[in-house]
Amino acid sequence: MGSFIPSGQASPGNEPDLPNIPFFPPVSPSIFRDAMDVDTTVSTERINMALQLSLMEVNNSLAVWSAAQIELGNATLAATKDTVYGEDEQAVNHQEKLYQSAVFHLAKARVVEHMRDFDSTAAGHNKADELSQPIDDFKREARRNVRAIMGQPGTVVELI
Repeated sequence: MGSFIPSGQASPGNEPDLPNIPFFPPVSPSIFRDAMDVDTTVSTERINMALQLSLMEVNNSLAVWSAAQIELGNATLAATKDTVYGEDEQAVNHQEKLYQSAVFHLAKARVVEHMRDFDSTAAGHNKADELSQPIDDFKREARRNVRAIMGQPGTVVELI
C-alpha cells in the first residue's frame, strides 16, 4: 500500500528577512516557521504573503501611535521602550518582541485559514470547523500584543 507524504518546496534556512518601513523591524520567515510551528508543506510564497499582509495590518494599527513616537524623538520601535531581556546576541527588546508576536499570530491565522480549504470531504469540513477557534485565538493574541505595544490594557468582557 502506497502513501503520500507531502513535501514542501520551502527552504526555511534560506528565507531572507522581509523588509519593513524604517520605524518597525524586519520580519524573519525562518523565525516565524520555528516559533509558530509551520513546516515546509506551506510554501515560502504563502508564508511571505501572510507575513507581509500581517506586518502591514499591524503597522496600520500602530500608525497614529508610531507617528506620535517619531515626533517624540523615537526613531524606531525599539527606542520607545528600552526594556531588554538578556545580553549580547540573545538580547530581546520588549517592544520588538511584542511586534513580532503580533505579526506572527496574524500570519499564522492567515496560514491556517487558507489551509482549511485543502480537504473538501466531510472530515475536512469538520477539521475546518475545529480550526475556527484557534484562528480567533491567534487574532486575539495579535490584538493583545498591539495594545501592549501602545501601553494600553487589554479588555476583558464577560457576556452575561
